Formats: sequence, structure tokens, C-alpha cells
Amino acid sequence: MRRAGALLAAVFLLAVAGRFDLYDVPSPLPGGAPGSVIWARPFTGGALLKSAATNTLVLYHTVSAGGHDVAVSGTIAIPKGSPPPGGWPVISWAHGTTGNAPQCAPSKFSQPNIEQRFLERWVSDGFAVVQTDYEGEGTPGVHPYFAGVSGAHDVIDIVRAARHLNSNLSDRWIAMGHSEGGSVALFVAANANSWAPELHLLGAVAYAPGFDIPDFFGETSVSKFPSTTLPLLAMMVEGIASTDPRVDLKTVLSAKGMALLPSLQTDCAGLLMGSRAWSIPAADFFAPNVGSSLLMQDFIANEPSRLRPQVPVLIEQGTNDALVPYDGMVSLRLSLCGNGSHPELHAVMGGTHDSAMALSYDHTGAWIADRLKGMPASGNCPA
Repeated sequence: MRRAGALLAAVFLLAVAGRFDLYDVPSPLPGGAPGSVIWARPFTGGALLKSAATNTLVLYHTVSAGGHDVAVSGTIAIPKGSPPPGGWPVISWAHGTTGNAPQCAPSKFSQPNIEQRFLERWVSDGFAVVQTDYEGEGTPGVHPYFAGVSGAHDVIDIVRAARHLNSNLSDRWIAMGHSEGGSVALFVAANANSWAPELHLLGAVAYAPGFDIPDFFGETSVSKFPSTTLPLLAMMVEGIASTDPRVDLKTVLSAKGMALLPSLQTDCAGLLMGSRAWSIPAADFFAPNVGSSLLMQDFIANEPSRLRPQVPVLIEQGTNDALVPYDGMVSLRLSLCGNGSHPELHAVMGGTHDSAMALSYDHTGAWIADRLKGMPASGNCPA
């Protein structure tokens, strides 16, 4: 149950995105350094942050998990008023699960979801808030779902892009994410200093991050009972496989699984989870012995509990989270502590998977304020 709950943290659904045209990506894509801007335009979509002075839609260069230059979309919200000395500090937000297809990008939502409503308060309090759509969402391709380094690059490089567009942004920033994005924030904490040494990452905040994915894959792939989580596991398989040319999905999936696979590129996560076509046992979706495949090695390589963050980490976890038991986060903290880092796990009393973000705002705000002041973070690893 702990493993299933931890996984569900990664797949919490924020909204069902509609179908939109792909964002304009030059073809062929001209070369550009990570974070360089391809184009930018005023953002007027339903998901804009109303508390901001300006909202911008941007297409920027980053590097995929396979090491290729790719275009990724996202949004930039700048606070009202005059920037403080040194510029506006930046929060780079990593969103939760929406789907593997380009039409599932948060910037294409017709109205703000719970995360974006939460982010309104941060921009009101003087943070520039940037939100990547992730590779393969908004722009063509498959979202490499749970490929941690790819997500980290997306989150880091939109900070670079925002600073190219606005000279009033500080080089000091916080990585922050929820559910799937919480896992991405941990990968940012482990990789940002080497990927973008010119930026000053002060810390990472992970709300109910997904982890224990290899065990979930191994256990669920042999289940003989239907589950609404099967499309989400399929998204992980498709996403991770897209980063590894050695993996042939024809050897991973059954004929039934191969027949369902194309719907991951036509529908977003909410629609998939409610689809009768996906109401089959996972064992019927996968080929036999898939747990011993190359794919399992890729899942292990992308497991957040193996990371050693290089900056302070705060994990915000609701005690009433039905998707991610608090005990699961205790286990994740132990793993990160054992890897040599010093995270802080904060129990959000009475918080659910959704409400923990807002309920922990004051605690998170104080933690970030201490990072901005240059105060050390002690963490709370067990003695």
C-alpha cells in the first residue's frame, strides 16, 4: 500500500486538458544553447496568473534525456511593482501529471487548476513564477514521463530563458513541484549546480513527490485485476522507453497493449483513466517477464530515492493524504539521508494531497525566506 500510494502521488491529476494545435516549433530547429529563447509572446490563455504584472508564453531550448536539443514551451509571470535589489527571486514550478501528449500542456488549460491557483500567492508575494510544460507537452513528441534528468533540464532552462527575456530577474531561485513535479524538483536539486552553474539554486520544495516507481512497475505489471492506474503506468513505460533506444515496446507490451498505446498520444490522463478500453488487468497489457527487462533498469535509474541532492530540500507532506501515506515520505527521507543529504520532512497536519500545498504555505514561505537570507538548512534526518 505504501508503494501504491507513493506512486499515486506522482500521478495525481490536476485537470483534463482539451485538444489544441501544437505550438509553433521551427522545422528544422535551429541550434541554441540550453535556455536560449526561440520565441516569446504575451500569454493570454486561461491558465495565466492574474496576480502578475505580465504573463509571457515562451518556447526555449533545452536538452532531452537522450542528449538532443529540443524545444519546450512554458510560461513566465512577473510580479507587480518594482523589483528588489538584485532582482525578483524566481520560483520554477514542476507540474503534476497531465498526460504524455502535446495537447496536455498546463499552458493550454482553459482555466487555472489547483496548482496555478496556488502559484498566484507566490507571484503576489514578489516571486517571478516560471512554469515549464515539460518536453513533449505543448510541443511535438512524447513526454518522457518520469525521466528525471529530462524534467530537471526543463525546469532549470526555463529560468535561463526567463532571465534572457527580463533583466529584472535574480539568479537566485527555488525549484518547486507537486506530485510528479515533486519528483522532478528532487532531480533538480541533484543536478542544477552542474547543469547551470551560473544560477544560484537556493533549494528545492517537493510536495508529495512520487517515488518507489520500480517496485510499483514490478508489482503492477503482473496484476490480474483492472486498475484505473494502468494508463498512468503505461505513460511511464512510454515515457521512459522514449529515452532509451535499446527498449523496443513490441517486446515489452502484449498485442493488447500495443493496440492501446496510440491513445496515449490522442488523450490526456483524465480521459484515459476513465476509459473503458483501459479497464483490463495490467498482466494483459504487458508481455511476460517484463519486470526483468531493460525497461526495469531504466526505472531504477530514474528512481528519486537514489538521488543525492546538492542543495537544501524541503518535503511537504499531508498527514491525511489518501494517495501518499505519510509513512511513505518517512521512507523517502531515510533514503535521501542515507545518500548523504539532509532533507527536511514537514508533516502538514490534516493536509490532503491537494490541500497540503496551501496549508503549508507559511512554513514553506519561512523556509524560503531563510534560504534568501543565506541561513543554513539543518534538515531533520533521524539521529
